[in-house]
Amino acid sequence: MVLDNVIHDHQDTHLIKDQNSLSIGGPPSFVGILGFILSKIFPWITPPLIYAYTCPKAISLLKEFSDYNLISRYLMIQSTCPYFRLQYSSDKNERTLLLKNPPKRFNLADFNWEFVNPPVAIVGSVYHEFSNHKIFTSLRNLCSYIAFDPQGCFRQVTTEGNIKFRNWWDTKIIKNVNCLKVSETEAKFLKLGTHFVEIITKILETPVTSVLLTRGNNGTILGVRNPDIHIYDIPAYSGGTIVDKTGAGDIFLFTFVIHFLTFNNELDAVAFATSVTSLFIEQKRFRGRFTKDIIGLRQEKIRSKIIEFLR
Repeated sequence: MVLDNVIHDHQDTHLIKDQNSLSIGGPPSFVGILGFILSKIFPWITPPLIYAYTCPKAISLLKEFSDYNLISRYLMIQSTCPYFRLQYSSDKNERTLLLKNPPKRFNLADFNWEFVNPPVAIVGSVYHEFSNHKIFTSLRNLCSYIAFDPQGCFRQVTTEGNIKFRNWWDTKIIKNVNCLKVSETEAKFLKLGTHFVEIITKILETPVTSVLLTRGNNGTILGVRNPDIHIYDIPAYSGGTIVDKTGAGDIFLFTFVIHFLTFNNELDAVAFATSVTSLFIEQKRFRGRFTKDIIGLRQEKIRSKIIEFLR
């Protein structure tokens, strides 16, 4: 991406041209930082343009990063952000999301969409801002590939600002999505079945061609249709010490999509994404071991342990 292709006018409307990839929603700010780091290691990666709600932690990390001024050129933080804070309990490493003034529906009219080539869109929701299928119909007309993390669609906010799960499945949205990422817990609220193989198979009977079902320390279940359906068990990388998982899902989806669209191999892509994400959650403030050799060694180890489920 060329930095001068991002222009902010006086009406606070964003003109975007010649973009390789977009990441919209929240909080994908971490993708902007790590995308910038990875672009220095792998020439086939370009930092994505980020249109994001963000959280206090992301802002503090951005400001401490030595290349903040350069990275911030890739970030278009919505001026009226909802307030949310991610918290982990010290003993169980479980996340609690506190959300006040939930975000309003995402409005494509905030942008003048002008592209030389159709971009890739990676969409992540905080709450229900992407719950309208018309948003995805419009994105489908603008983008070459859409990946969606619908985590916010499963959320119901209590009066205290805490989150409860709710059922979600919208066929009008799904028909416009190429890659869908859900957690193991979220998958249960799709109400498509009782076993992950059954759930993933039903998803792949829609226009979706790739499904990432994340299971934390138990790894990921990858489902692909090309043209037949195949479902794989992807192990998590073991051996490192987890420091903080905040933003891991955004990193995982971004690195999977960018690798897959570059090299057209889902298994290599998910091994790469698992490798990068494992390093990400072991870091503090993005300092440390993001090198081509370490990422490659982890990728090879993960790739060698992938097995296919019999259906």
